[in-house]
Amino acid sequence: MTGEELMSVSETTARRRNLLVSIVRGILKENYEVTREYTVAEIETVFHFRKRDIVYNLDFFFEQRSGKFILKTEKLDEAQKIIRNHHQALGQLETAKVLFIKSFGRFYDDDENSEGFSFDHERLRSIFSDLHPVIPILHWGMLPILSKWLMINSGRLPENDIIDFYDHYHMLTALLKEIRGRGEKMETKGDDTLNKKMTFSVYTRRWGHPNVYRIERTVDGWEVRHIAINGKCAKDGEGALMRNLHHDSIFFPEEGVKCALSNLWDDAEEGEIGLEELQIRLQQVADWISSVEKAVGENQPDWVQYC
Repeated sequence: MTGEELMSVSETTARRRNLLVSIVRGILKENYEVTREYTVAEIETVFHFRKRDIVYNLDFFFEQRSGKFILKTEKLDEAQKIIRNHHQALGQLETAKVLFIKSFGRFYDDDENSEGFSFDHERLRSIFSDLHPVIPILHWGMLPILSKWLMINSGRLPENDIIDFYDHYHMLTALLKEIRGRGEKMETKGDDTLNKKMTFSVYTRRWGHPNVYRIERTVDGWEVRHIAINGKCAKDGEGALMRNLHHDSIFFPEEGVKCALSNLWDDAEEGEIGLEELQIRLQQVADWISSVEKAVGENQPDWVQYC
């Protein structure tokens, strides 16, 4: 939204793009003045800021005044520009939707529903060319929330160059899903799994029984507690959890476990799994560690005494 072409888009940048659009959508839905002051609770509920957003993105968008928050001047200008573009597009939006469905919608449905469909790149190119006048109307008229991966993998933000951004099957698909009411949502369900007590039970040959670690998901990663070693760790468990495992000489596939924990944290943050499933999957990772730890010692000669 700076007007500069981005060579790469970070996860933070993609998230902030969606948050700004979510702010504008909230303002339009509630018919708020753009200069209105907000409480933190309103920012969470109306603009769909997660707890992590409050920690890392609140000050990026808002400045505090007498206990409440107002959009910073730069973000106010950006929001007003988006609102102007939105209002300009509304009069042509329904016609644009019909045209898009008749052209790309049919192409998409053929691709999805026909086993014998051969992906026709030339047909798609022609469709996209014909849709050039329609795409900005759809984008500004609907203000879609977009998957962060579309922005990260393409290295583009749509508002920098709308036609260039949507010049891809997956981007056009995102627009079609928005038209059909199946677009991306600003979810805050992930907050339901924050700071909830769970367990992580791992067998150790050193003591001959499982160690039960207490673990909670935080906005930054995990909080782990066990006897002497307590503290925070990153999404991948680097920190207190890894120190505990190494302290007890547990043999485990460290890189694989880190990948699993990081992916698990992301799934919980995105609200794709609830607390019960998070606990189940955490223990599955712990069971994986235990199985490797046991296997290392099963056929080991007595004289080796490998820890």
